[in-house]
Amino acid sequence: MRPYHDMFRPNYDVLSVFVWTFAIFAITIGQPPYWELWLLIAITSLIYRAIQSASLYKFRLSISSFRVAKISVSEVMERSHAALKNGALWLGDGFRWTQRHAEIATHIMRRNPDEMKTLPTWFPKPVTELLIKYLAPKNSVLVDEIGMPWIHGINPEETPIPLPLKSLPGHTLILGTTRAGKTRLYELLCTQVIHLGPVMVVIDPKGDKDWENRLRKECAAAGRKFLYFHPAHPSKSIRLNPLANWSTVSSASTRISQLVDADGSFAAFAWKTLSRIMRALVMEGQKPTIRAVKKYAQTGVEDLLVSLLTKYFLGKHGAKWDAEINNIKPTDAAQQRASKTQSNSKDPKTELMIQKFQKEVAGNKIGDEFEMIDTIESLISMHNHSKEHFSKMIQVLEPILEMLGTGEVGAMLSPDPTDLNDKRDIYTTKKVIEEGAVLYVGTDSLADKIIGSAIGSIILADFASVAGDMYNSGMQKDIYLFADEAAEIINDQLIQLLNKGGGAGFKIFLATQTEADLITKLGSREKARQALGNMNNVICLRLKDFETAKWISESFGKTAVRHQEESYSNSGDSSASATDFKGTVSRSLKEAEAPLVSPDLLTRLPPLQFYAFLAGGMLYKGRLPLIL
Repeated sequence: MRPYHDMFRPNYDVLSVFVWTFAIFAITIGQPPYWELWLLIAITSLIYRAIQSASLYKFRLSISSFRVAKISVSEVMERSHAALKNGALWLGDGFRWTQRHAEIATHIMRRNPDEMKTLPTWFPKPVTELLIKYLAPKNSVLVDEIGMPWIHGINPEETPIPLPLKSLPGHTLILGTTRAGKTRLYELLCTQVIHLGPVMVVIDPKGDKDWENRLRKECAAAGRKFLYFHPAHPSKSIRLNPLANWSTVSSASTRISQLVDADGSFAAFAWKTLSRIMRALVMEGQKPTIRAVKKYAQTGVEDLLVSLLTKYFLGKHGAKWDAEINNIKPTDAAQQRASKTQSNSKDPKTELMIQKFQKEVAGNKIGDEFEMIDTIESLISMHNHSKEHFSKMIQVLEPILEMLGTGEVGAMLSPDPTDLNDKRDIYTTKKVIEEGAVLYVGTDSLADKIIGSAIGSIILADFASVAGDMYNSGMQKDIYLFADEAAEIINDQLIQLLNKGGGAGFKIFLATQTEADLITKLGSREKARQALGNMNNVICLRLKDFETAKWISESFGKTAVRHQEESYSNSGDSSASATDFKGTVSRSLKEAEAPLVSPDLLTRLPPLQFYAFLAGGMLYKGRLPLIL
């Protein structure tokens, strides 16, 4: 059994050091019989007690020090290369957190702060400075910072912390309150990934300039293509079509409909409208875009219907298909229109084309024409639908189409390759992956949270579709996806990407402040846990929300901590003398179950410090460097 040491006892070993030092001088001067042997014993005892004393002071200096390191990019890459040799990324410096550390932490939290003294005040100043120079941990300062520096100081020695590459397809959850160090952690990881070479996608709702600049500089240094997308800076951005990649038109429709804040019949009607318009666009030979869908949803599908009917009749009857229609006099057309209960057509000819089509295909939807006929009939149904009722049913869809299909955002998300005045590059998510680029997406959520959330969600939905195609084809390619403020962009497609993206080569890092953010966004704790259950690695910086801290603490597991109990008693007989009494002192060592990492520790971490539960088994206490 491991010996029990009280790290906060008085340092009696210092007195022993002075005693053995005096003994060495006395033996050397007096030279008693066998003095050489006694001198050897005294020197050995002096060294032993000095090591014990220094170890205790080293521990106390460590728990009193705030450690932070500023390193260059070249130093980051040196450490990264050393970690990559062992199949890992470098996650900073720290140590394995074990039962011993949990035990010491429990003892510290039970003590008053004034009981945890560092060096005795009676030490001469030169001795104090010497001890601090050689015993205090590297990169440490004896100052008060946010949080408790003693948490990391429990172990004075540090080693590099590896984040195994084999664990990354299981995805990584990063938790931390504001200013705890989430973005600095992302900077450290992204710097290594850029030089490692795989595809990298960054979704940044806040638009952190330091993070963006770090990506730009490292891409330039590594010779990587850097792509920038930000609605607040359209002139500097690429154009990105999130509806370009799909295996079925219905999947493209779902990307927009899942952004609709509605349930039941309204959500179903919105999806049906999107699906019909997109099917018609594809049948007509166009690529679906948000702007095109917005146009036909808001102004009606008559133009699209006429175009498809013309295409159908041309294929069926040749160039003279409309001779019969053109020979009908306007009065006849008017009579035919009047015979209908309601007409939404702007042109009487449209009604004649619809009647001709319905007469020809009645009960005859077979062969190669089936899909064309079915699509046209869907448009006819939309065209004849009551305008008032249609307008009421799609009112939940129109805000999303308005947000993503108008202005500069509309031009960026619905690129027009025929617009020669717009010189900005056009990309799709599949093209980003094929070119092995680094894509930075700033959603500008601070300026407009709703539009920012919609942009991030629809781009992630597009990546989910690409991952599905890759998974189905058995193709794998390393793709690192970093998303900050995950609650702003999480949706059903992202959860599917977490579920199955690992098989397609996706390695996802999600950062959020609290579990409650995800619960609010997804609507239930069960759905939030469904998303979080896909995260095999957990990196936890300082938390403010105690419920989240409690949940993380429980996921880290429990251990047994020992504590020493002392009891004192004395008694005396009234008939005995005043100096005659009895006394007993007893000590016992007891064990109690405790969390391996207490929730209190997670809420007291200094900035840039974290706990990391990696690959489902290794628990580390670490700290991040500041990259110069």
